[in-house]
Amino acid sequence: MKTPAIASPAIKIAVTSFLLLVVFRSVDAARIRQNLAHLATGHLALLVAVSWLGQLFCAQRWRVFACSLGMRQGYGTFFQYYFVGMLFNLGLPSLVGGDVIKAYMISRKTGSPVHYGLASVLQDRAAGLISLLVLGTTAAALHAMEWRGVPVRLVYLAVWIGVASALGMAWKGERIYRKYIIPGSHSLIQKALAALRDFHEALGTMRLETGAVLQVAGISFFNSALVLWLFRQVSVAAGYPVDAIAFAALFPLITLMTLIPISLGGIGVREWTYLQALAILNVPPDAALTIALASSALVVVSDLAGAFFLPVIPSGFRSKS
Repeated sequence: MKTPAIASPAIKIAVTSFLLLVVFRSVDAARIRQNLAHLATGHLALLVAVSWLGQLFCAQRWRVFACSLGMRQGYGTFFQYYFVGMLFNLGLPSLVGGDVIKAYMISRKTGSPVHYGLASVLQDRAAGLISLLVLGTTAAALHAMEWRGVPVRLVYLAVWIGVASALGMAWKGERIYRKYIIPGSHSLIQKALAALRDFHEALGTMRLETGAVLQVAGISFFNSALVLWLFRQVSVAAGYPVDAIAFAALFPLITLMTLIPISLGGIGVREWTYLQALAILNVPPDAALTIALASSALVVVSDLAGAFFLPVIPSGFRSKS
């Protein structure tokens, strides 16, 4: 039995609404409205433009990974598809996220298997996340903090254990699950195992030269540093600038939380996590929520730029969405 087409967005809307309700019950709504009214909107508009600049570099990083898998296209194609993916990350108007959209489009454009496209997208996301975590870990080493008695450094240790485990499974996990694949079986578990097999097949064909590796590393660390600067500037625009090193230690953890696909574009999750994280820096809840809401608005407005590139989506996929 298939889930109704509206189910996925409806669930995300419900979760987003619930989380926002929980958050707003803990603050003075009148003061939040006052804080939002006094935001430096010109500053925020500049940050949106800077955000788009960062995406231009990310599109090139994705192109490097895709080319290493034999999916060669001009930069313009990846640039357009990247922005379309940003739009779909909001959860509208389709049922699938931006990563799947990008994987489908580049695979269709190049005539490659979809799992090759998905491998390129996941590698691009992993490179960005790992570089952000490296910067966050460095900042946490320089600025000792605790969340409800738990050292932030310990949280990073747990995160890195998870990252190492995921990378190990992605690289060598085929040895573990291949013996469980049953030819001809179409069960959900078997389909998942087959998808993993296809993913490893794609990784096995990847060829990254030294120059490409350096390019990926350079883009990743530049963009991650830009992201940390950008979202700290939101606190400046809100009139409550936070310590740069401390923010650099906390923001990657906030980002990890917003990657959980349970709300629209991470809205609700982002606000709750901001309140928890900025409380460590003794930021009042009203100011923390103002910063969080402004950050969410920045993400949404930046992602909406993808609407300009919707015509590049294959017509066959638009009819299915």
